[in-house]
Amino acid sequence: MIKNYFRIAWRSLKRSRFFAAVNIAGLAFGMAVCMFILCWVLDEYSIDKFHSNGKNIYRLQVNVDWGGIRTMTATPVVLADDLKDNFPEITANVKVRTTYSNMLFKTAQKSGLEKNYIYATSNLLEEMDFPVVAGDKHSALTQPKSIVLTESFAKKYYGTTDLVGKIINVEKNNALQVTAIVKDVPAASSIQFDFILPFALTLQQDPWLLKPGSYSIYNYMVIKPGTDISRLTAKMQQHYAKLNPGNKNDVWLQPFRDIYLHEKYENGKVAGGRIEYVRLFFITALIVLAIACINFMNLSTAQASKRAREVGVRKSMGASRLSLMLQFTGEAILMCAIAAVTAAAIVYLLMPAFNNFTGKHITFTLPVTLKYLLGILGVILVTGLLAGSYPAFVLSRFLPVKVLKGDLSSGSGASLFRKNLVVLQFVLSFIFIVSSVVIYNQMQYIYHRNLGVDKENVMYIELDEGFSANQNAIEQSLAQLPQVKSFTYNSFLPLSIDGTSADLGWEGKPDKLIVNTAPQQVGYDYVSTMGMTMKEGRDFSRDFASDSAAYIINETAARVMGMKNPLGKQISFWKGKGTIIGVVKDYHFASMRENISSMVMMLEPKDNGYMMIRLAKGEVSGQVAAVEKVFTTLNAGYPVDYHFLDETFDNMYRSETMLRKLAQVFAVVAVLISCLGLFGLSVFTAEQRKKEIGIRKVLGASVMNVTRLLSKEFLTLVIIGILLATPISWYMMNNWLSGFAYHTNLSAWIFIIAGVLAVVIALATVSFQSVKAAMANPVKSLKAE
Repeated sequence: MIKNYFRIAWRSLKRSRFFAAVNIAGLAFGMAVCMFILCWVLDEYSIDKFHSNGKNIYRLQVNVDWGGIRTMTATPVVLADDLKDNFPEITANVKVRTTYSNMLFKTAQKSGLEKNYIYATSNLLEEMDFPVVAGDKHSALTQPKSIVLTESFAKKYYGTTDLVGKIINVEKNNALQVTAIVKDVPAASSIQFDFILPFALTLQQDPWLLKPGSYSIYNYMVIKPGTDISRLTAKMQQHYAKLNPGNKNDVWLQPFRDIYLHEKYENGKVAGGRIEYVRLFFITALIVLAIACINFMNLSTAQASKRAREVGVRKSMGASRLSLMLQFTGEAILMCAIAAVTAAAIVYLLMPAFNNFTGKHITFTLPVTLKYLLGILGVILVTGLLAGSYPAFVLSRFLPVKVLKGDLSSGSGASLFRKNLVVLQFVLSFIFIVSSVVIYNQMQYIYHRNLGVDKENVMYIELDEGFSANQNAIEQSLAQLPQVKSFTYNSFLPLSIDGTSADLGWEGKPDKLIVNTAPQQVGYDYVSTMGMTMKEGRDFSRDFASDSAAYIINETAARVMGMKNPLGKQISFWKGKGTIIGVVKDYHFASMRENISSMVMMLEPKDNGYMMIRLAKGEVSGQVAAVEKVFTTLNAGYPVDYHFLDETFDNMYRSETMLRKLAQVFAVVAVLISCLGLFGLSVFTAEQRKKEIGIRKVLGASVMNVTRLLSKEFLTLVIIGILLATPISWYMMNNWLSGFAYHTNLSAWIFIIAGVLAVVIALATVSFQSVKAAMANPVKSLKAE
């Protein structure tokens, strides 16, 4: 029987090639999008799940009250050690520090600046699954002058992994012994590195890390299995409160496996993060698949009359309604399987482009393929059941007495259901179109908003340890280059100041008030070089020796301190008490998701992190070559690590940029699938009404009249869909925009343009078949059967 069902299903597909092709194409598009997103979602959920003891690892967090609750993910070393010593539930504390500072590796064949490394305690390799292929994982990081390399990094510089016990030179005359080689870090790890340095080494270099107020280290606490985390956290907080009476700070533990997806915090609690995009894309996948399923149901129920006699004959021969429903559902699953194979081929061919687009490294290894294969089989089954259930219900409902007498109508109920599905399709498609336009507008707003900083033509170089000895010579040479307009220094890039401080003080400050302030150590002429605007006062200048103890603040800092005339007033900050010599107009030194906060600049012309170089307008490669020549000549042995400020700004909004591109793709796919359905239905409608059209033409109806007749019904459904979708899309996008402190507004023209676009696309889709039907020869359509 099953074999017979498949034979009938195959014959039905061959007999209705056009509708089968439209159905399969729509399903294939929807499934391909669903598969791509499923791959992305599964990859996101896999981050940090490979550690065998991962469920017992937590990161220590501290909520600090610095003019508002701020969650510090990097915490003091002394606090973590104290908690481990006092709570037997904590079996280990893995300390990790990232600095992102360049480190020079140089061999006879190769040299390069590397920043993908970490400092870690010796138990990192014991508690986390970074497999050691050579050396002893227990002792690899115990000595300060040791180093652990990944396999690919070892081969990159030394051509071999047989390095354990050998001495390598890092930076200038810094001899380190290779104590272990580990496998390359998987892409599914949030902790990424090419090599590991001992934590004892960073303590030697920066002893201030041991201060109680130093929030610079990631402390991963390993907890005994079966421990009640909420109870342990409560005890830790009580202990912390006894050690720091009157302190409002809270300590808590976040599961290591959750950190990657839940890294956003508000008021001391987890408030989202990447998980928001994962949920959004997963819902999007379901919506696109739903649109494809709607197409299937529409076209299947529309063709119900063609299968009516078959149903009548089967029922008269004793077939039950259940057996017929199973048959037609099986046909739906067969079509879904064909569409799924097509979609899988599309995904396989386009996965490299998808990886490049999303920054992923998804590969179809056997374990990964099996995992995705289960998901694909699930999609086939669910889609087949969802898309095929209603058509099977409609087809199996025909009464044999009626259909064998020639009554082949599927009833007004099926027609109404099809109309509702068309409306639902365009509700979803319209939401995609509006979302795409709004996200594009917001990104344009971000890119073209006056940041308060001129990010164009600014080249910056991350400074190395050899720079300070050659600083004067390099500055003199750069000053003579016509390609260089000016240069300065800073500790943080001006558009992404990561640091924060609670040290700002002034006369009359309330005792318990803490102001969360962004610190910026800068060089001379910083404000003018970066294209900022002084509201009052002046920039740091070599003409004033007293500037070494002076400060420049932003407008927000002046407002928070209640200073209407701040020039000449005293404040205390990192360099002690100093005079305010200038107030710079507020500029965006963080993401536009955040409000501009207080910021204090202090002069530090030496020992800074970056040199900022404003280039004259011209051919970029020639300008870069001129600057590189100065550095390679006067700072020999160190590669020049340069970047451009506008590119760094773009990287700040990489997730939003990806969302914008994906929204555009989803909008195109959703509209395309909906149009396939409309086109199929218009073909079917024209076929059903060909005798009516023939009579109308004989009686004098024009091509325009017939076209209007056939298009009117579909356009009405599309307009109803748009009207229903408008408030839904407004609510959704208004909610998304509220996540930005600075954003564009939802204008009525967005919905008008999206509506007109949807109507035009629908009209173009339907009109093609309508015109074709209207121009057909009525003699052929009026011939007797």
